[in-house]
Amino acid sequence: MTEAVAAFTDFCFENFPLRRIYAEVFANNPASARVLDKTGFALEGRLKNNVVKDGELLDSLLYAKTR
Repeated sequence: MTEAVAAFTDFCFENFPLRRIYAEVFANNPASARVLDKTGFALEGRLKNNVVKDGELLDSLLYAKTR
């Protein structure tokens, strides 16, 4: 997954006039957060009680990468 995210991010920056790409992951999913860390995304913050999954209120983490 790390290679796919890195390749997709590079493709988007090279082919579109983007300045920023962001992603949100569930705070209780460290594997997804690690993929973003490894591909150069920076943690920008925690969104408390941001999503409902299976009836449970969860936090999400906001990551972004800028050109």
